[in-house]
Amino acid sequence: MEVSTGKSHMITMRTVMYGQRLIRERRAGRWTDGDCPHQTYMRDVAVMGTGETRRGSREDDERRRGLSRAPWLREILFFCCFFGSAYTMAPKINHGEGRTRSSLSLIVVISLCCFFYVLGAWQRSGFGKGDNIALQITKQTECTDMPNLNFDTHHSGLGSLSNLGDSETKTFEPCDDRYTDYTPCQDQNRAMAYPRDNMIYRERHCPPDEEKLYCLIPAPKGYVAPFPWPKSRDYVPYANVPYKSLTVEKAVQNWVHYEGNVFRFPGGGTQFPQGADKYIDQLASVIPIDNGTVRTALDTGYGVYMMEVDRVLRPGGYWVLSGPPINWKVNYQVWKRTKEDIEEEQRKIEEIAELLCWEKIYEKAEFAIWRKRINAESCTQRQDEIGVNICETTNSDDVWYKKMEPCINQYPEVGNPKEFAGGELKPFPQRLNAVPPRISSGSVPGFSVKSYHEDNRLWQKHVKTYKKINDLLDTGRYRNIMDMNAHLGSFAAAIESPKLWVMNVVPTIAEISTLGVIYERGLIGIYHD
Repeated sequence: MEVSTGKSHMITMRTVMYGQRLIRERRAGRWTDGDCPHQTYMRDVAVMGTGETRRGSREDDERRRGLSRAPWLREILFFCCFFGSAYTMAPKINHGEGRTRSSLSLIVVISLCCFFYVLGAWQRSGFGKGDNIALQITKQTECTDMPNLNFDTHHSGLGSLSNLGDSETKTFEPCDDRYTDYTPCQDQNRAMAYPRDNMIYRERHCPPDEEKLYCLIPAPKGYVAPFPWPKSRDYVPYANVPYKSLTVEKAVQNWVHYEGNVFRFPGGGTQFPQGADKYIDQLASVIPIDNGTVRTALDTGYGVYMMEVDRVLRPGGYWVLSGPPINWKVNYQVWKRTKEDIEEEQRKIEEIAELLCWEKIYEKAEFAIWRKRINAESCTQRQDEIGVNICETTNSDDVWYKKMEPCINQYPEVGNPKEFAGGELKPFPQRLNAVPPRISSGSVPGFSVKSYHEDNRLWQKHVKTYKKINDLLDTGRYRNIMDMNAHLGSFAAAIESPKLWVMNVVPTIAEISTLGVIYERGLIGIYHD
């Protein structure tokens, strides 16, 4: 039968439209994977020019269903089956060259169909590895493959998240604009109502329940995203902290400058207005700063009593005093102090340091350095002679939210004079994942070396997931991170980076204190309620 070229184009267009229809039906689930839809549903299709309706029979159901394991193979066989059958429906053009080309095309189509049929049967037989590999990859990427992934709090009681499933979602409205600078436990008006004895008014004083705010502290008007680290170390947008008073009051000391729409911090200070680099270099000549032995530095400022420093200073730690009364013989007139007064001040400092078992190891120019002895073996007799008041508690960590007593904490016991009281720490960063002495000694109830390592592995897994969700975590975009339920500090250890740092918070309602473990890992942390 001869047909015109136009008729052939009509057949082609109808064939394509029919193919599109079958694809839609397949996606809608109107025919089963493995069926050849053309053969199954051709009862309603009339072949152009003859009016015949062809109907194909189903092949072996099991063999066809086997193709569902390989979606890409399924699609290829579908098109081979459909277009191969459509080709047989198409009338032939009566030209010798056309018949040759058509015969060759038919052979190619039939060959491809046979090849993919054999390939499908081979994979169905179980000898093909493609499906097994795909199945393994699918299992590895399924969300259900991590049944132990638990983002709940580690503490029970009031800090538990176990009952949040039935709770209603709460929406917090913004606070009034006047609360832009509000810090609940450091409210200046509240602090001034407390006594000045022992600097009590400088401590944290949180509001009672009836005065707590349940709203979101608003940002200052014009607030912008902070600069990424390390630029944020030297520059802060003025709109974020719109106060210029320090640029005037501390202008001579070179603390901060207001320039355009930013604050610039040149690195000055009270004792080093031209920068702290030379000061730090001097410290590093005495204190092992560079090798990781000293990890945490606490800048206390003036007015701290030395007994309070001793409570947080680890055996073997260093205390640096820069400024008055050090080098008083040169500076007493500049400080507008009498010789007798300033000399007596330094004498008292030296005496208290000796009672605390601190050894003076350096004094030059404007600063002096003491080191807390590694154990009490070398100074017990001295303390006994003077009658120093030793704190009665044997748990030196149990001092938070307690009335301060004028006493000295006891050293942990040691087996020999060279042993570090409380255990010796590894240099940082090895210290980060090494077993802390508090864990290895069993002094933290409920924790063992095994559970410590398990906690580390768990949070390494969590942090990998966090970084997949938020790929900006380790780019400098986020500099300050707070873990509000730090447990052993394993989150901070897993995410540790020079581009960010984590403030580890141990809730005061926690049944077990783990803040000491956090410190021993070379991390920083606080108690908070």
